[in-house]
Amino acid sequence: MFRKIKQRYFESDIYRYLNHVQISVIVGIVSGMGAVLFHYLLERMRNFFEPHRFKALLGVPDYYVIIIPVIGGLICATMTWFFPLVAREKGVMSVIRAVLLKNGFIPIKETIFHLFAPIISMGTGAPMGPEGPSAKIGSGIGSYLAQLMKLGKNDMIMYTSAGGGAAIAAAFNAPIAGVFFGIEVILLNDLKNKALSALIIASVVADIISRSLLGDVRVFRIPSYTTGDYFSYFYYVLLGVVCGLVALFYFFMSDKFEYMFDEKLKIHNPFARLIPVTFVFGLILVKYYTLFGIGYNTIDNLIHGSFTQTDIFVLLFLKVVFLALFVQAGAYGGTFAPSLVIGALLGYAFSGSVNFFFNVGLDQVAFALAGMGGVLAGINSIPLTAILLVFEVTNDYRFILPLMLVSIISYLVLLYRKKMSIYSLELMDDNIDVSKRAELDILSRIEAAEILKTDMDVVSYRTPFRELLEVILNAKYGDIFVVDGMNRFIGIITIRDIRQALIDNTLTELLIAKDLIMETPAITIHEPLSSAIEKVRQYDIENIPVISPENNGRLEGIITRKDIIDAYNRIMHNIEESEYLTGPSSTKGGGLI
Repeated sequence: MFRKIKQRYFESDIYRYLNHVQISVIVGIVSGMGAVLFHYLLERMRNFFEPHRFKALLGVPDYYVIIIPVIGGLICATMTWFFPLVAREKGVMSVIRAVLLKNGFIPIKETIFHLFAPIISMGTGAPMGPEGPSAKIGSGIGSYLAQLMKLGKNDMIMYTSAGGGAAIAAAFNAPIAGVFFGIEVILLNDLKNKALSALIIASVVADIISRSLLGDVRVFRIPSYTTGDYFSYFYYVLLGVVCGLVALFYFFMSDKFEYMFDEKLKIHNPFARLIPVTFVFGLILVKYYTLFGIGYNTIDNLIHGSFTQTDIFVLLFLKVVFLALFVQAGAYGGTFAPSLVIGALLGYAFSGSVNFFFNVGLDQVAFALAGMGGVLAGINSIPLTAILLVFEVTNDYRFILPLMLVSIISYLVLLYRKKMSIYSLELMDDNIDVSKRAELDILSRIEAAEILKTDMDVVSYRTPFRELLEVILNAKYGDIFVVDGMNRFIGIITIRDIRQALIDNTLTELLIAKDLIMETPAITIHEPLSSAIEKVRQYDIENIPVISPENNGRLEGIITRKDIIDAYNRIMHNIEESEYLTGPSSTKGGGLI
């Protein structure tokens, strides 16, 4: 009797809900502790290498500050050299790709690597931020916990996303911003995703952990200010436009540096990319040591009037340029904190310039705070997260209206020029169309090997035309797949190719298979069906070859368009039967092809 009751309980919805809440809490606790550990280690290293402290500790002249970022660059380049595959999976984009294409799977070695590499990079002065690494660490923890618990693919996606948002909440003491970061960035604005409940629970728990261990300390000490009268909102609108333009300038510089490294100079060695950049940065630190590291002290000094107007413009330019340069050179760190610094400098400089030329009396502190949200929203394509993050780290509601206005206008300027968010653009570069996100989410759960067909018609590239005619007339899937002498795939022959050969050639008996092949993209046996469907659409083909990279491109089988549709419909049916946390699936109602 007791066994039956126990079995019914474990099969009931209430158990599923309680288990979901329990796992979300665990993810929040561990992700929060991971973010706290990252924060603690980063602060220890940053304090040790801080230019004035380092100079006093060793009793060396000012110019010795040059070697600090070079030391960090040397260590980081060495880590990149020895672990290139793990090293390139950095920041928020790697988390998005893991959720989209790998069912949320993040190897634990990636998480460990990206815990220490950013600490070394930022701790020795790289002008980057802790949020990208924090999200990577939190998502990695969520993914690893799902692996340990042997949870399904859907659950791994859910807790990977929850871990990323929880880490942001812990890093900034901003639980609401952590939730919206998960929604806007990791889930790409998928509000119906069932990860939302896990994201909220984990973010709240992680923030509690952070506050209990690090204290409820605000990042900035904000002096008294006023947002101005209603006429001042005209200048906030202008500031929003300027923030958007500065964000575009950052992307312009980033693209130029990428072209310089990859195309112009063709530098791919991590030492040759990073060491010169850190050396030049070290030279600049001799004069402008406030550029060292994350930059929160810069904001604090700025809003308390510690810089001249000239210094502010110089720091603004240098911060933008070196952020782009370090990102492209291969340093480790995020862009949130630098965006806040750039925004504060920009808002302060903008309002100071308006006051000087038009004598209107704008409060520079208020414009600096609003500028933080504007540049953060522009550079990172996260208007809602930007508004909430700046609000939560300042704990000040008085400037919320200017903050909202500047942030959204800056984001619109970016959208006007770029047409989509930076994350969507980077995914498009990887041939991932986020407008078809639901389909990709579904199809990324299946590897090509799972629905592989091996009874296709295969011929050698030397097969004469007469034999090809017999094969194509009886081809099971309508195409002939051509391989070389080592069974490596080299192309396909369709009935259209045969027909065209008969029309264009009088001596068809001299033709062989190699003369008729059409080059066709292939996928590897371990790639998800999301890759297959993109190629099927792009090349308008019915069958896509599947090859083995371990065997030098040997043809393993094929996947048909019908196979992909059937797999999609099968998973959709399973989702409709098993969805219990959020009701109907957000992918219903859409056709696949």
